[in-house]
Amino acid sequence: MLYSFSNAAYPVEYVSCGNLVSQDGFLHDKRKMDTFVFIIVTEGILHIEQNGHRYDVKENESLLLFPHQLHFGYKPSIGKLSYFWVHFYITDPHSLICSQTALLKNQEYQESIARSTPLSAPRDCFLLPEYGRLSPQKRSVILFVQLLDMAKRDHYQATLRCRYALNLLLLEFTQESFSVNNPAKSKIPRKVCQLTEWIHTHYDQNITVDSLAKQYHYHPTYLTALFKQYTGYPVSSYVNHIRITTAKNILCSKATLSIKEVASMCGFQDEKYFMRVFKQLEGMTPSEYRNGFYEKMINTK
Repeated sequence: MLYSFSNAAYPVEYVSCGNLVSQDGFLHDKRKMDTFVFIIVTEGILHIEQNGHRYDVKENESLLLFPHQLHFGYKPSIGKLSYFWVHFYITDPHSLICSQTALLKNQEYQESIARSTPLSAPRDCFLLPEYGRLSPQKRSVILFVQLLDMAKRDHYQATLRCRYALNLLLLEFTQESFSVNNPAKSKIPRKVCQLTEWIHTHYDQNITVDSLAKQYHYHPTYLTALFKQYTGYPVSSYVNHIRITTAKNILCSKATLSIKEVASMCGFQDEKYFMRVFKQLEGMTPSEYRNGFYEKMINTK
C-alpha cells in the first residue's frame, strides 16, 4: 500500500467536494486526474481499481486516489452507496508518494515521529494512506460534514474557509488513521494500548477507574497515573472525549434521534449531564451543534 506524506507547513489547496448518493448500480467513471481525491464511504461498498489494485471500500473506510493514475469502478455497487469526496492539490514541493518501507526510512518522517507524543500521529504533517479505516468515533466524518456544509454556503467556490476546513480535516484524518493503521508502532505498554482500544469500543458502557483497574489487574492509582502519562488525560476525561466525539458524529448523521437517545447511545445515562459535558467541551449545546452544520452538496447517479 502507498502513502502520501507531506509537510503541513504547506497547506493543501482545496478544489471541490461533495456527497455522492446512489440507490443501486453505481460504477465509477474511468479517468485520470491531476488532483488527489480523498473519499470516505458512509454507506454501502465502493468497488474501485487504482494502479492495478482493486479496493472494496466499505462504510467507515477511506480511499485516496493519486494524481495521474488511472482509476475506475471495476464492478457496479449493490444497493445504496453514499460517500464523501474532495479534490485537492498538495503544495509541498518535497511531498512523497511511497510505500510503507520507504516512508519509515524517510528522514523527515522520522523527525516528525520524534516530535510526536506516544499516542499521537507524526507532528505537523499530512500522512494519508491509500486505503484506511476510521476510528469508532469517526471524527473525520464530522469534519467532512462541516466542509460540505461550508462549501455549499460558500456557493461551491474555492474559498479560504474551505481550504482551511480541508486542511483541518486531513490533519485530523492523519491522527485518526495513524491510531488505527499505525505504520510505526510506538513504544507504549501493551496493556495501555489494550485499555484505550477497549474504551474506544465500549464507550457506551458504564466505565469507572475501579472497573478498569480490576479488569486489567492494576491498582486504581497506578492505572490513573499510567494512563495519563501515555494519553495526557485522566481516565474519566478521556472517556468523555470519546463519548462526545461519537455524539457529534451521531448528531450530524442521525437527524431523527432525540438528544436523550443520542446521550444513551454514547454511554450517558443522564441527559442533563450529557448536555453539560457537551457544552463544556464544545462550547454549545447538542441541539446547537446539530443545527449548525446541515447543508451539503449531494450528487446522485
